[in-house]
Amino acid sequence: METINLKISKEFFDGAIPAAKEPHGTVFNKLKGKIDARIEDIADDRLGDVGINAVNNDTDGKLAKTIMSLASVDVLLREMRGLDLVLTATGFGVVSTNDTAPASKMRVDALDGELRVKWLDLQDELLEQLFRLEGWYAQGLQIIDSVFCEFRFLRQFAGKQSPLARDWEEAAPAILSTDRMLRERIGEEYMDELITQMCTGTLTAHNKGIVHQLRRIIGAAIQGNQKTAYEYYRRLMNTLEGDLENFSTYANSEAYATNHTKPYENKQGDTAFHFVG
Repeated sequence: METINLKISKEFFDGAIPAAKEPHGTVFNKLKGKIDARIEDIADDRLGDVGINAVNNDTDGKLAKTIMSLASVDVLLREMRGLDLVLTATGFGVVSTNDTAPASKMRVDALDGELRVKWLDLQDELLEQLFRLEGWYAQGLQIIDSVFCEFRFLRQFAGKQSPLARDWEEAAPAILSTDRMLRERIGEEYMDELITQMCTGTLTAHNKGIVHQLRRIIGAAIQGNQKTAYEYYRRLMNTLEGDLENFSTYANSEAYATNHTKPYENKQGDTAFHFVG
């Protein structure tokens, strides 16, 4: 495995954290070693050799900035409740005298919520950048198992105008269950083809439309709107069945054969939508 050549600075940390600048650097000094270690973890887990080489040879530094921002937010989230933070209108620091009280739990909770949304947005940003890296898809296929893999999709497809981190956590069962059902209906091979094209930034025009429809189905399932999910599902199948030449992976799949021999039956315990109508 290649080694990533990134080290965090106080100036960068100040810009990456939404709580504004920290004049004395106390928090940064306490966290610097852990942030540098987290950068290495992200490199191993998310980047692989292709991503690490891209960072080390990045001319505009955009990918590097995203990784350092993600590592900074991640470590502060993990550590801040043990730091006795002081939060002010212009920044934050650590309690250093008996005359200074730590921030209230309410204010720390508010910062925690803000950081968690920032962390999820940075995860999305990192994925979008990695999708454009030639050869990265092999790493991507190890960590992406659904077309509904980004936090921002809650805004686009699930009616969440200002989603919180807990919204993403609560959506996970519906995402997983609906994804499983869709794999049964359009085929493991075709779903994997779509994810591979996502990870390589090579979605064809036809498949881009299918991915959009899949996300609408999952988004409706997250909202618990079974009728809307079914209507989107019906449109999806009509699209596939109406143009088998352009959707040959689906046409040659076991799922296609199954769809033409017996109707789908709901399974007891399904948390995704049921077929109705």
